[in-house]
Amino acid sequence: MTFPFRVSLAPAALALTLGVFASSGALALGEPMDQIVTADVRDCRATQDVAMPIIAWGADAVTIEANGGAMSTQPGPLADGGWQIDLAVEDDFAGQVEAYVTCASPFLRGTLGMLAAAAPVTEADPRTEQVIIFKHSWSAGDGIVAAPGIDDVADLAGKRIAVQAYGPHLDFVSRILDDGGLSLDDVQIVWTRDLTGTDDSPAEVMARGEADAAAMILPDARLLTSGGNVGSGAEGSIQGATILFSTQEATAVIGDYISVRRDYFDANREAVAQLVNALLNAEEDTRAVMAQDGSAGQTRIATLIADELLGGLPAEEGVFLWQDAITDGWSGNARHFGDPADPRRFSVLMDEINIALMGADMIARPQMLATAEWDWRDLTDGLEDISDRDIAAFDPTAAAAAVQRLRRTGQLDANTKIDFEVYFEPDSTDFPVALYANDFEEIIRLAATYSGAIITVEGHSDPLHYLRREKEQADDGELKAIRTSAMNLSLDRAIAVVDALTQFADAEGVRINRNQFTVDGVGITDPLFNPPNSAEEWRQNMRVVFRVLTAQAEATEFSPL
Repeated sequence: MTFPFRVSLAPAALALTLGVFASSGALALGEPMDQIVTADVRDCRATQDVAMPIIAWGADAVTIEANGGAMSTQPGPLADGGWQIDLAVEDDFAGQVEAYVTCASPFLRGTLGMLAAAAPVTEADPRTEQVIIFKHSWSAGDGIVAAPGIDDVADLAGKRIAVQAYGPHLDFVSRILDDGGLSLDDVQIVWTRDLTGTDDSPAEVMARGEADAAAMILPDARLLTSGGNVGSGAEGSIQGATILFSTQEATAVIGDYISVRRDYFDANREAVAQLVNALLNAEEDTRAVMAQDGSAGQTRIATLIADELLGGLPAEEGVFLWQDAITDGWSGNARHFGDPADPRRFSVLMDEINIALMGADMIARPQMLATAEWDWRDLTDGLEDISDRDIAAFDPTAAAAAVQRLRRTGQLDANTKIDFEVYFEPDSTDFPVALYANDFEEIIRLAATYSGAIITVEGHSDPLHYLRREKEQADDGELKAIRTSAMNLSLDRAIAVVDALTQFADAEGVRINRNQFTVDGVGITDPLFNPPNSAEEWRQNMRVVFRVLTAQAEATEFSPL
């Protein structure tokens, strides 16, 4: 089991959290940040001797490594650039924002949703406007747990969802709701003060029956669901609870970033660029070492993570914490900030986060946080590999076997959390871009957002011809031939649509992982209308269904890189 990682439960940190809220009187959780943090803005000095917050998250080992493997700068990449940095684990985000405004530290560290939630404070003064300088990682360590009877996203309509206020999960919940045809207006958000480990955390609120679902870290999710299965009601689990969605499937939803004050950035641009280059080098080195299971280097870094970020837990917990983060490195940053064709580029995430925060009344108007606008080619010094990397790797043979196993056991629908249908013309296997561009764009978005999930591409045929011949008492040989032909045609359509999708993506300059898609032809076995009673129903039977499957359905077939 991995350790609950996104919040520090040390007494001092907890006291700071309570103190920030207490200082604001009786404000309700979920109020805009400018109602929580009211400190006066102070100028920042042009110095490289600074404090920097980190959080208890695996990717922050990169920052420690860049700092010479210590919380106070030791010989290493940052020291080489003239930096003297005191790192401190600061998981109370309101406390971070107050320190930022007063320039106790010129940096903020959080998810993009958290940074955007701070905008009512930070963007109110030109000195404190945020400049995003670096993306650490995507999260593969968060989930949404649902009570019995909530089997898919649509079932959340009208339900209560527990979410930590000012934490990492609101935009995750909003994205999942949107892809399931809902919005935050369709649910009731139950705000909690803490993320984990206290009575006022999403897991505990749900366990008390005060919420029907909750967004939480995966260790808590696994506890409530008896190890990620179905909660038995024993050993702290909730009877019948399941993980509805996790960032093991939605791997490109929760991103972790570093931002810096505008006045400090403008006064120290070259030094900040060197800092980012140091982080990029440390990410490359740390990723390589942590991939060497059992090595002395892995043990050293895992122990560092466990000691500095997890309060002295065993080194194996440091390994688990690292594995919950999918670090971006140079190629991920260059693509995220610089590639206008990247489906999960920075501006796209900002648009999604604005929808979430405005829907929760945490910001009054859309925000667009500034980025450093680096020329990433200038930040490659010392790097050995700047080639592109996939977020996840798939074994297509094993994935296909998993899908067939789900179909054979009748579990495919239960493990389908989002689906999307494409319709085609009778007897056609062509998917011209002029007709299907909008469909292809949506499929690419789903594949990029849920890049840790297998996506089945399921071809269907209409049964009308078979039913007519059956009514006319055709012999068994002819009926079998019709079924076989329909099965083959449906498979050809599934293959053709993936081919057309790939060609469309190539033409648009968008990278997709072909192995993420598993094709299947089901012929006339599962029509929407049987028999069709109108031309419209007849056409709706001729379709290709894209299914986003949960990671729990194919855990042995997917592994993050």
